[in-house]
Amino acid sequence: MKAKIVKDRLYNLSEVLSFKYPATGWYFAADNIENSFIFKKDRWVCMFMYWAIVIKKGKRIQFSADNGKACPGIQEFGGFVPPADDKGKFIAETERFKKSCTLAQAYYRDYVAEIHTPPEKFLYFEKIETIHENKEIEVVNLFPDITGLANLAGLASYDREKSGTLIPDASACQSAFSTPYDQKFKKQPKCIVGLMDVLARHFVPDDMIMFSAPANRFVEMVNNIEGSFLDKNFKNPTSF
Repeated sequence: MKAKIVKDRLYNLSEVLSFKYPATGWYFAADNIENSFIFKKDRWVCMFMYWAIVIKKGKRIQFSADNGKACPGIQEFGGFVPPADDKGKFIAETERFKKSCTLAQAYYRDYVAEIHTPPEKFLYFEKIETIHENKEIEVVNLFPDITGLANLAGLASYDREKSGTLIPDASACQSAFSTPYDQKFKKQPKCIVGLMDVLARHFVPDDMIMFSAPANRFVEMVNNIEGSFLDKNFKNPTSF
């Protein structure tokens, strides 16, 4: 979805919901965009350790097949490198996020099924307000408070028979990009509540929660505001 359209709909959404943190977006590109932040550390780092440089300083993070010794999450989830299969040992024995290696391997099989071949050499993550209008945004990340989350979840289900939102068992970078990106290819794409990753929560503010949507679904949702419970002209009959 063209960034200009996403920006316009983000403005429409901001008229009915407020957000403490700016919305971010993900897009692929063939070009090596200047002044992008690239992980080249000689030690393991999580992308969420650098979340603030995007949110607060307006930096752009670049991902590709080569991100040094940084956590390979986006490299793998973005399809840039084959996912490493350690038989579930890291998740079960190092992180202790699964009780057994068998359970960890089942999780591994599920997330591998979500991975798509990247259409371009690079994947970028930055604030939507600074993304060039001609870029094709794939995923939109919103950071609502609890009331805002309830409103977004309600809007995601407004035109659906079943819930339009998922809270998956996923790493933070999965919920930020690969899981909502995978939803783009579904007949009825769903939105993802994320940042439920216990490790990543060490690197983000305590009040930060993430609501992510494939850009096409985000635009649909905002187009549905008029006539919905979020319509500025709607008077709630309960007077709450």
